[in-house]
Amino acid sequence: MRKLMAAVMVVSGLGLVTGCERKGDVQRQQENVAEAQREVLEEQREARQDIAANAQDEQEDVAEARQDLAEEQNKLADKQYEQLSDNQNTATGGSGVVSDKQARLEEVKGTIQSASSGNLTLIVPDKDNQLMRFKSDSQVKVMRDDKALSLSSLKAGDEVRASYQMDPNGQMLLRSVEVTKTSAKSLPDMPDMAK
Repeated sequence: MRKLMAAVMVVSGLGLVTGCERKGDVQRQQENVAEAQREVLEEQREARQDIAANAQDEQEDVAEARQDLAEEQNKLADKQYEQLSDNQNTATGGSGVVSDKQARLEEVKGTIQSASSGNLTLIVPDKDNQLMRFKSDSQVKVMRDDKALSLSSLKAGDEVRASYQMDPNGQMLLRSVEVTKTSAKSLPDMPDMAK
């Protein structure tokens, strides 16, 4: 019986050793899985850091590009302002105020489409019958046959020579109008002499 007991004990011991070995294998596998999980988490953390760093670099690049664009736009605006100031100084003789003598007078010939005390619209044949609209003020001189007239006394169809200059707002301001040919509509009614 001793031998039987010894054999049972040997078999039991072997079972225990085998069970311990299996338990050790499971524990090693669990440790391996845990290690693999830690490695994956570390790689994910590093990937998130890389993504965040790249995004920050891109944002910095975009901010720098926007700043460069703003600087270029400011330079362009400064150049345009300088050009405008130079043009105004040229037109005003540097004083900042346009005087009648300093501003350049332009002249145009055309046929009146409409006239009032403050406006004149001409049809200009030299410019493909383009309409030109002029503003007038109290300084405008209107003449026909060396006689002064009012602008509102002119009629559609009258042929005129007009001089004007550009005002600071870019509008054409009349300086003088000379009637070169009166339209038939402007002539007073004449009695019919044939009768």
